[in-house]
Amino acid sequence: MNDIELKETLIDIKNNDFHVPEELSDFEAVKYVMRALHSTDSDLRDDLGYTILSKWLIEFKLLDGSELIMLLKQAVSEELLFNKISEGVSDHVFLRSFSALLIALILYRDNHEHFISRQKYMELLQQLNHYCELENDYRSFVEGKGWAHAPAHISDALDECAQNRFVGESECLAIWKSLLMMLRNAPTVFDAEEDERMATAVVSMITAKKITVSVLLQWLHAVTLNKPNQSVHALAFRKYLIQRVNMKHFVRCVYFRLKNAALLDQEADDALMKLERAFNPYF
Repeated sequence: MNDIELKETLIDIKNNDFHVPEELSDFEAVKYVMRALHSTDSDLRDDLGYTILSKWLIEFKLLDGSELIMLLKQAVSEELLFNKISEGVSDHVFLRSFSALLIALILYRDNHEHFISRQKYMELLQQLNHYCELENDYRSFVEGKGWAHAPAHISDALDECAQNRFVGESECLAIWKSLLMMLRNAPTVFDAEEDERMATAVVSMITAKKITVSVLLQWLHAVTLNKPNQSVHALAFRKYLIQRVNMKHFVRCVYFRLKNAALLDQEADDALMKLERAFNPYF
């Protein structure tokens, strides 16, 4: 089946109040819709494919725990989350990025239904960390193809990880290291609120009482950016500037999210403001 036929079928599903086609089991239907996640057609991939999966898995609660575990295993495989990840910037990012969103949906279900074992969760956390280490296509909106947005989408999965029942401070640190890798590795300044999605995962650690604000401050204070002793026109300086601006924006996101949630005492407020100035030394 080509993308045109797939799109027509998914339109029918959406127009039929998202009912599962009678000729398919729930698991077969979910696997069928997952074919849309690779597409460079944003209507097919996002407005139809992801929307249907979200509706089915979250609202309709299709699939039981054992089926969702099978789906998760496929989602973190070389065929989906790690698909052609060594190739650099390419259309394969759409499948990887939307596989991250699928993982987030499954983790959301697990946070409410508890079907993933501690061992499987820890393995998943390592896989997501490895993905953050390898991903190098950081494009946000791609003209004619829609949202790639890999850092934002994997941050959604990490946000669900941060709320998991198996998470303690050490697991939160692993999640933070994944986020920090993306902040360090981004080839450009984030332009589509990726930093907000990353901040969401960190704020979730605090609101879920997995870590305290003081622990977060320790992590942020430990971040060092090596300013190169080179001309401001040199490539190395440009890389440093991108890292510094992304960290500055991230700290601001975290600060205002925590402040608006009344989670900062005066000491923590002052400490975050001081951190912001460290990443914003010229203004």
